[in-house]
Amino acid sequence: MLYDIRWLDSDGSEPSRSWRELSLDLLERNRPEEAFAVAAHITDPYALIALQADKRYARIAKSEFVERDILKAAKKELERLQVLAAQQPRDLRRVVGVASGLMRLHRYEDVLQLTDGVLERTAAATQPSPYDDMPREFPWILDMRARALKALGRYDEALALLRQASGESKEDPVSHALNLSVLLAELGRPQEAVAAVPPLESASEYGRAVDALLRVMVASELEDTPGLNTALDELRAQGRAYPGTFERALIVAGKDDEAAAELLARLSDPDLRSEALVEVQDYADYPAPAQVVAWRKRHMALRARPDVHRAIEAYGRIRSYAIPGVGF
Repeated sequence: MLYDIRWLDSDGSEPSRSWRELSLDLLERNRPEEAFAVAAHITDPYALIALQADKRYARIAKSEFVERDILKAAKKELERLQVLAAQQPRDLRRVVGVASGLMRLHRYEDVLQLTDGVLERTAAATQPSPYDDMPREFPWILDMRARALKALGRYDEALALLRQASGESKEDPVSHALNLSVLLAELGRPQEAVAAVPPLESASEYGRAVDALLRVMVASELEDTPGLNTALDELRAQGRAYPGTFERALIVAGKDDEAAAELLARLSDPDLRSEALVEVQDYADYPAPAQVVAWRKRHMALRARPDVHRAIEAYGRIRSYAIPGVGF
């Protein structure tokens, strides 16, 4: 029904994951032409990668109506976001979207230039605000700017912006404080990371999962085995809600056998397989602190285990992509 009415997400984008799942359902019901028509509306680069990574989508991925060039898809997505931002100049959320699209293409200096414009406009403005959604979205402008600075290795500047975002956000303070804590943990500053953790009374389930991952990072750095086990148990208790987050926590904790078992379970589960296969592709990752680079190497070692390698070959394939990954 949603496809028939050409439903779009609230930001005007195609709900690519939903169309991906619908296209597979149609294909499995022996309705290939309809499957191809639905798949033609998939625009998100990672949903398109799933079509190439998961063997169940092989016929769909070969369709002439489906974009095969992932970098081209990322550039098209950026162009769409830029058009929306130009059409709605008072919508700061659109600028955040453009910054995200630029980050995906490793255009960090362009992110800084884009956010410079927002900072200058807001600093020079008198009442009313130049943006209708300033209280909610301005902290995310700071967050996107911090991500670009982090990719450029300018960590102190990135931390300062995340602190500012955490202090200024009234609508989503938990997310911004957790982002600050995670970067501190990645930089090997566990005590500061713990000090920056916000109260979690208003946190979403995902926010609590990120907090548990953060505590795994901190406990690993401090060699705090009880704290490590407590955080991992919390993620285990969440079950299938955030399996990728749990798997990353196991990698950080150095629990290679359990991480392999988790990945194998995800690959064997039809509902979790596509996301797991997307995560194990080869990507042009963002530059990152040494600790994160070490975790990425552990992830690649996990992928290379014979049992994991056989499962990936059975269910999918690995290719290289010129955009960042979705894991560490």
